[in-house]
Amino acid sequence: MRQSEREWSVFQKRFKKSRAAVFKVAEYIWREKGLGVTIPAMILAPDVSKSVDYIDKGDIICHADNGKNYIVEVKQNSINFTCSDDFPFKSMLVNEVEKADRLDASVYFMVNQNLTHAFMLKTNTKHMWDKKDVPDKQRGDVTPTYVCDLNLGEFIIL
Repeated sequence: MRQSEREWSVFQKRFKKSRAAVFKVAEYIWREKGLGVTIPAMILAPDVSKSVDYIDKGDIICHADNGKNYIVEVKQNSINFTCSDDFPFKSMLVNEVEKADRLDASVYFMVNQNLTHAFMLKTNTKHMWDKKDVPDKQRGDVTPTYVCDLNLGEFIIL
């Protein structure tokens, strides 16, 4: 994966902004699901040329009672939503196809702008996701992205 300087700049901003959402979801999993969690070190590559060496393997690792570990991916959304009634679209963006196919995540949390609610999507529904070319105004490109119908996940209070 090779990033342009513009893509790298956008990634840096999004990376720094994502921390709060990751910690909010980790707290939710610990508090509401009673699972141990680990947040891997969030280290940003020093520059774009070294970014491939810093690819993460998931935002949160959940430790289940059966001894298994599960990867959780967290995506912060720029939309304020609480449920399907106030979500302005019929589908939810999940993740870039390349990233989603690389990770072995068990669940995605798409967190609203205010960090109060999330759309929780288990990846055992992946066979029902669609691929869509999604324009990214900040990066100035179009990216193949997984999208899913809202009925495949659950809106939760964080």
